Amino acid sequence: MTRTFLVVVLSLLSVVPAWAQKVQPRPWVIATYAYPQRDRAVAIQPLADYLGLRARHPVQVRLFDSPTALVDALRRGEADVAVPNLHGYLQARRANEPLTTLPVPQVPALQADRYRAVLVARTGLEAAGELERQARTLRLVLVGRDSASGGFVPVRELRRRGLEPAKAFAHLAYAGSHAAALEAVASGQADVAALAADVYDAGHPAGVVELWRSEPIPPGPLLCRPAADVPCQQFAAWLLEAHDEAPAVMAALRAGWPEFGDAQRFTVPAQGLVDAAGMQLEP
Repeated sequence: MTRTFLVVVLSLLSVVPAWAQKVQPRPWVIATYAYPQRDRAVAIQPLADYLGLRARHPVQVRLFDSPTALVDALRRGEADVAVPNLHGYLQARRANEPLTTLPVPQVPALQADRYRAVLVARTGLEAAGELERQARTLRLVLVGRDSASGGFVPVRELRRRGLEPAKAFAHLAYAGSHAAALEAVASGQADVAALAADVYDAGHPAGVVELWRSEPIPPGPLLCRPAADVPCQQFAAWLLEAHDEAPAVMAALRAGWPEFGDAQRFTVPAQGLVDAAGMQLEP
């Protein structure tokens, strides 16, 4: 009798309670890319917290080395929601993966107008045709391969002029930041640089002249990787409510991305931007 009782007790103890059998959901990964002097992990933490709170779902933040690395991680399933730059967004949208475009920060019109690219050079290259004539003797600096205002946007202008950055100039280098690109020309380490117009406008160092200025550059919308456990459309709806539900989300994004200006809310991206994935990206 006693032996039978012990067998029954041991059998009951071997049964895992239903609440203990419940598997915790996989955390959603909210990710972006690193940038000098900007703590991007801190910048997207309120976004991650907001989505996690709305869904009552665990989240975590990840930082990748570049916009390209961020998009690659999204494609591999290592990230679920991404905050890219325009270059990263266009890379993602031109691929075959079914990534979902989420809302984009609504930058006030005057500030949106100021987010442009410039080509600058040392004094003496400002005359029409002089850049093209001397290109083979000049040192060119871009911000980075993945940069919008310091990369593919001004590169398109150089190509329009018949100047392939890697071949037409004596030397091509990447500065890593807009301030460093401008300083390279100001200090004589480079002859021509591409960078964000607002960085040039704030400095205007002696001996540096503007050669060209782009049209306004739109910011890249957020991206989502659709999956059975990733409700991209719900994320989109929640982002459009974030200005009321969690103002800290946009405040932190503004601190991480100066191009967002004084944006207070998200908005649905213009269809023209969504369709722009065929743009030439590679610098």
